[in-house]
Amino acid sequence: MKVKKFVAPTLKDATALMKKELGNDAFILSTRVVNKRTDLGIQKHFEITSGIEEELDMVLAEVENRQSPRESSLSDELMKLQKQVIGNQNYRRNKTQDDTIIIAPKSRNRAKINSEQLKEYVDKLIYQEVSKPIIKTVVNQIKKSEEFIDPSNVEDYVITSLSSLIPTTNFEIKKRGKQKIVAIVGPTGVGKTTCIAKLAAISKILNNLKIGIISIDTYRLGAIDQLRIFSEVSNIDMLVAYEPNEMPSLIKKFSDKDLIFIDTAGRGQKNVKELEKTKEFLDIVKLDETYLALSATSSTKHLIDVTKKFDFFNYSALVVTKIDEGVVFGNILNVAVTSKKPLIYLTNGQVIPDDIIAADSDFVAKMVVTGEIS
Repeated sequence: MKVKKFVAPTLKDATALMKKELGNDAFILSTRVVNKRTDLGIQKHFEITSGIEEELDMVLAEVENRQSPRESSLSDELMKLQKQVIGNQNYRRNKTQDDTIIIAPKSRNRAKINSEQLKEYVDKLIYQEVSKPIIKTVVNQIKKSEEFIDPSNVEDYVITSLSSLIPTTNFEIKKRGKQKIVAIVGPTGVGKTTCIAKLAAISKILNNLKIGIISIDTYRLGAIDQLRIFSEVSNIDMLVAYEPNEMPSLIKKFSDKDLIFIDTAGRGQKNVKELEKTKEFLDIVKLDETYLALSATSSTKHLIDVTKKFDFFNYSALVVTKIDEGVVFGNILNVAVTSKKPLIYLTNGQVIPDDIIAADSDFVAKMVVTGEIS
């Protein structure tokens, strides 16, 4: 295993240095706060010790033969977890000469996790098709923090570790403020139209916003009729654009709306010409946000390929649909980490507007570990 240390003013910057030099397969072995002399004097920096190896089996072999570390230097996320699980009263805080904060348990009898118990969770993550680099990260964090972990809290620790890797974002809009225009793009059959109907209904019913919908999906049989029926039932205005040059006039007709959703035609990620045609419609409009819709039923390889091929839409967040049909959920975690795009919504059924969930990193991490939607 190749081991190297990286120091930067923030944990995020240190991680970026690690990824740049060692690649996405690198994982964090330990984290600590150190003092570093700069032009501005002595300042606190983050030091991460990282490693990279070829096979997950090598990590597991190390786990089985591991020895307890003399010190545990932990990131802020791990500190929070320790406080939640064990409680502040069980710890003493020490400072080393270089001002590194060490958190150690008071002397008491604790049942430590063994290799078989750790393997049980590794097997769960493998079954959920979580990528090897992510599993390595969790395993090595447990190795370095085993003094704080026992069989009763290991699942919480795994969930919190995964949660810290999942980027999420929120949908924000101010009523009667600047108009917001949002487009949803994605492959065929992922449920973009249904997702827009849910978001439109929620925005109108719960937030009392004035909503307009523009459809450019004139290719799929029944797509326009589906949205038109919804607009009539929900009393939400809807317009259709058949050519890109029609978009400005339609936007102008919706000048009184707080929020406009644009429903696009589903396109295969390999059909460059069709993707470019869709982009012609969107380029004429000054979009505030673009979301990429992905299906939870797709494999990790397929999802990553889609995120790369749709990248030229410059989408800002991911909507993951059909989680109620998903067999495993590691693919959601993998694509969020790999694409570095935040999750914003998950959909879990066809009911409008109920079956949609604002993305939450803890919720997704728990789905991955337990294999259940709860």
